[in-house]
Amino acid sequence: MSKIKFWAITCVLAILVSCSQQKRYISYKVKEGETMRDIAERINVKTEDLERLNPDVGENPAANSTIVIPNPEFKKTIPLIQETDENKDKGTETDNTQDEPTTEVDEVKTAPDSTQIVRTVYEYKTHIVQPGETVYRLTKTYNISKSELIKLNPEFPKIKDNLLSVGQELKVKVAEKKVIYISREEDLKNHVTHTVKPKETIYSLTRFYNITKEELMNLNPEFPELKDNSLSIGQILRIRPLEEELTTDSSSIYIDTIAVTDPIKIAFLLPFKAREYDTIASEDIFDVRKSSRSARVANMVTDFYLGAEMALDSIKANGINVDVSVFDTGNRGKLVEKILEDDKLDDKDVIIGPFYSNQVEKVADDVNSPVVFPHFSKSQDEFSSSRIIKSAPDKETHSNFLIQYLNEIYNGETIFIVSDGKEQSNEQLEYLEKEFKKNDSIKNIFTLKPEKGYIKKERFTDNMKPNVHNWVILTSDIKSHIADAINSMVVLPEDVSAQVFTIDKTAAFDGINNNTLARIGFTFVTDNFSDENDSNLQSFIQKYRKRNKDVPTEYAIRGFDLTYDVLIRLASGEDLTDTYKEGVSMRLENKFDFSKKLFGSTSNKGLFIVRYNNDLTLERLK
Repeated sequence: MSKIKFWAITCVLAILVSCSQQKRYISYKVKEGETMRDIAERINVKTEDLERLNPDVGENPAANSTIVIPNPEFKKTIPLIQETDENKDKGTETDNTQDEPTTEVDEVKTAPDSTQIVRTVYEYKTHIVQPGETVYRLTKTYNISKSELIKLNPEFPKIKDNLLSVGQELKVKVAEKKVIYISREEDLKNHVTHTVKPKETIYSLTRFYNITKEELMNLNPEFPELKDNSLSIGQILRIRPLEEELTTDSSSIYIDTIAVTDPIKIAFLLPFKAREYDTIASEDIFDVRKSSRSARVANMVTDFYLGAEMALDSIKANGINVDVSVFDTGNRGKLVEKILEDDKLDDKDVIIGPFYSNQVEKVADDVNSPVVFPHFSKSQDEFSSSRIIKSAPDKETHSNFLIQYLNEIYNGETIFIVSDGKEQSNEQLEYLEKEFKKNDSIKNIFTLKPEKGYIKKERFTDNMKPNVHNWVILTSDIKSHIADAINSMVVLPEDVSAQVFTIDKTAAFDGINNNTLARIGFTFVTDNFSDENDSNLQSFIQKYRKRNKDVPTEYAIRGFDLTYDVLIRLASGEDLTDTYKEGVSMRLENKFDFSKKLFGSTSNKGLFIVRYNNDLTLERLK
């Protein structure tokens, strides 16, 4: 059996070593009924600090087990965790007469820079899964519980469903545990790090890197002020271990800056169709049951602008002057030419719209300012003007984002790529297959197209091996084909598991029951994601409802996010496209990560990977 080493976050920044002859940390044998709180109180340290020093021990350690504690005899020149100003003078004297620990931990030499991080290094006994082995057999063989096996192997979540893959290397027992000291400089090299910039917050960092505040605190125990949401400019924070690095970790966060005093001139070109609707009752305009296509467009345009109005209010509340012009482009944008002929857009700093893709190039060719296309269109790939900014990622970007993510997490899965036989679906299938084959680690890729209008379940299951997890990627947007493929995945043999992916969750998936999507771990690429617990989003919803007597739709939030992002970037005093080089911005639901072709338009690559969990919640994976 091989031994695997990895760093488990434990405790503290130790500074200015002045007593290298004494042991800083010693081991302590837990007595019957003692809790971590009891021990912490006895040796006069904080419970949370003691738990950080022993991350693998819960609140109630087992009797006669051994934990690591600070040596009460060691001089108090090195705090367990970096002290704040308010508690530096409180003192940490300890009564050494009761239950004094005697078993010592091996001492490690002082780091060269006199600044040390205490780490607990674990070595594990491992087991390579053989054909026919089960979770139950492993737990009996190594005398551990299933929950312990899951805890030891978080990278294999399917263990909880009793699913193993032949060849998996599982940790089955802690073979050795050592406390060591390394310099903070060396420790940082083992992590993805972030250097705090002005105006950054705990909220913006955790949201950008998709980690929790607790995870950030545990990774950076030398900064206890993180608990109070306090950051310092220039502070270097660990984000995640280097082996868990994501490609998105290399991106920079855009910092909102206000530097202009002159009004920002913005124009909206949207098809309100006021003249056409002048004699029609409002309920008829927006009722999709009476006029589905026309009503959908009316709802989208109106909701987008209501959200944009909220953004204008927020921008003005920040002290930024905005000169707003709103133009009705009429039915399918037929009034755009008249607006251009009247030179009404010549002095604008930015234009949001027009709404129809066939009018965008026309506007871009006639003005000198950026033209922001506000939503996705299949025709946006044809845009060529350098003034055009495509605010929604195209489908190839969706595909590449999923490919990149699956390559990052690939661990021997069998991949099925499924099309509906139509030209666009087949093109996506062929593109995905070609890109996955560039990964030498991926050996088993199957492509499935309908035969006589459907795909038999056996075409999946005949190629699914026991105890090998499967990824099924759907490229279709036809309801019947999607339903057939998903139904085939719901009822599989007991020793076979599958997770279903798609590059875009279109309306064709709306008819699939959420419980079914949760059972197959349905995972999709999307250009928007909302955290229901986000206080900023909750505040926006509350204000929107108060103002418009309705809940905001996806288009309303997009109207807010896009308008706010454009204006706050222009408020920096820089050209809009220049600000895109400075970093990625995340607003309420939308992410703006723009890149510009050398001789073409600017495109947004801001996407998320989202999964349905068993409790029907949506989890952002990337």
